[in-house]
Amino acid sequence: MEPAVTNVAACHDFVVASLRAITEAGESYDDPSEDLLFMLLHDIETGAGTFLIVERTSDPTGQTYVQTQRQPDRSYVVERREGDAQHHFGTTAPNMRAAHHLLTGWAYQLDGSKDTATWEPLTF
Repeated sequence: MEPAVTNVAACHDFVVASLRAITEAGESYDDPSEDLLFMLLHDIETGAGTFLIVERTSDPTGQTYVQTQRQPDRSYVVERREGDAQHHFGTTAPNMRAAHHLLTGWAYQLDGSKDTATWEPLTF
């Protein structure tokens, strides 16, 4: 008798996304590339929404994410949260390219990416 399969994803060749990008319109994209994140930010630049969220799907609480919102002066507020309110930080990026750099640095855990901005703790 063979042992029962407990990993259904392995049994069906499912790939579980590690990242998910969510637009203001509610569209979601699993494992977005750097290019896709750039295109989604470009959509914001051209008026298709004002914010974008990228979350780590491995966190069942949904509290591990980076998000950005375009401001009227064309700067972007960028926030990152690492699981709880004590690890919620924010900064301002002067433009879309800088916001993209911060989002991709967080999403792909690039070395030194947190050091490219001054992150301030956020309290609510």
